[in-house]
Amino acid sequence: MNETDLTVAVVGLGLIGGSMALGLKGKVGQLRGLDIDPEVLSEAAGRDLADELSDDPAQVLPGADLVIVALYPQAAQRFILEHQELMDPGTLITDVAGIKAQMVATLQKALRPDLEYLGGHPMAGREGAGLRQAREEMFLGSYYILTPTSQNRARSVRTLEEIVGLLGPRKVVCLEPEKHDRLMAYTSQLPHVLAVLLMNGFTEDSRFLLGGSFQDGTRVATINEHLWSELFRANQGPLEEELVAFRDRLDQFLAALRTGDEVEMKKILRSAREKKQQL
Repeated sequence: MNETDLTVAVVGLGLIGGSMALGLKGKVGQLRGLDIDPEVLSEAAGRDLADELSDDPAQVLPGADLVIVALYPQAAQRFILEHQELMDPGTLITDVAGIKAQMVATLQKALRPDLEYLGGHPMAGREGAGLRQAREEMFLGSYYILTPTSQNRARSVRTLEEIVGLLGPRKVVCLEPEKHDRLMAYTSQLPHVLAVLLMNGFTEDSRFLLGGSFQDGTRVATINEHLWSELFRANQGPLEEELVAFRDRLDQFLAALRTGDEVEMKKILRSAREKKQQL
C-alpha cells in the first residue's frame, strides 16, 4: 500500500491537531478525527476537517494505519496506553509533544509488541490555542522532527516522513530523543522562560516607551501555562543546565558593565552579532 493511501486518525483537534488534519485532508486514503469536546467536533464538521469525526475512540482507532496523538505530553502518553487495545496489529503511533526522551522510553517499553510508537515534534505554532486558530499552512517551511530508536523499523520512519511531508515542512529531521530534548531546552524552552521573565518586569510606566526589541523579545510571552509548565517539568534536567549557562553569560556581561570593561563588552556584543549573521 502506498503511504498516501493510509487511514490516518488524528486524536485531539486543537491548534496542532486541527492544523494537521487540515493539512492532510484529501491527501491520504481516509482521515479520521477524534475529540471529546462537542463544540470542537461541531466546528470541525463545519470546516470539513476530516472524512469521519467522533468522540468515541472505538469508532476512530480500529482500522487506522497511523494514529497521530495531538495532546499534551502526559495526556498523549496516557491516551496511547489506555487505548492501545483498540488499535489493529501493525498500527504506527506518533505524537506532537515537545519533549521526547521520557515518552519514547515509556511507550516503547509498555506498548503491545505488535504496535509501534515513533516520536514526532512539529516545530511550528502560532499565538493562541484551539481549533479556531488552526490553519492548513501551519507547517509550511518549518522543521518536523522525528525521534526514531533501534526499536523502530526503517519502513515506519519512511512512512511517517512521507505523511508529515504532506504538510509542507522545509525538512523532516531525525534526532535521538535525548538530543532532541537538549536542543529544545536551548532553542525553545529557554527563550520562552526569558520572554516570560522579561514580561513579568513590565510596569505601566513602560507602556509609553515600548520599542520593537521589547515586542520581539516578549512575543512568546502569551504562553499557555498548562502546556509549558508540563514541558518545563518533563525536561527539567536539560532546561536547568541551559538556565545555569545563561546565568553565567549574564554574570559575565554584568561584570563587564560594572567594571566599565568596554573591551569585554564589545567582545560579547560582537560575538552575538557574528553568530546571528552566520545563522
